[in-house]
Amino acid sequence: MRRSLTVAALTLVALCVPAAAEDYRVIGQFGYYGVGHATEIEKDHLYWTGEFSGTFFNDKGPNSLFDRAGVKCPAFNDLEIAKKKNHAGGYCIIEVGSPADQAFAKWSCEGDVDTCTGTFEYIGGTGKFQSASGSNTFKATNTAPWKDGNISGVATWNR
Repeated sequence: MRRSLTVAALTLVALCVPAAAEDYRVIGQFGYYGVGHATEIEKDHLYWTGEFSGTFFNDKGPNSLFDRAGVKCPAFNDLEIAKKKNHAGGYCIIEVGSPADQAFAKWSCEGDVDTCTGTFEYIGGTGKFQSASGSNTFKATNTAPWKDGNISGVATWNR
């Protein structure tokens, strides 16, 4: 009897672990506004540091994971304008209603000066998201480079 319960418990744990990790693979859009400072390294080479922030909309709609969550991403972007290349990266904090419930992710991407395709990896969290884990993909597209140096855009997650 004890052996049967142990086998049943281990089977349940084995079945639940992958499902929990998969739960954090959300599909949707993150509308962002980037505020920061660009430093000219040399002609046509800029290094930007700042923050992208906005709201994530889950394709599954209201009451789905991270739908309408606040997202804040301290970041860098190394832009080579003449070569039409960029490499960007940083971290994101995803918050749903309370600082007690946050997921943390590390991200990086490469692309041209208007788009950047890459991955983000959950690295933990707090409260109900403390076990956030898993790899994801995204593509960010800048939609409006403002004259003040800030930027608006949208990133699709896992599409």
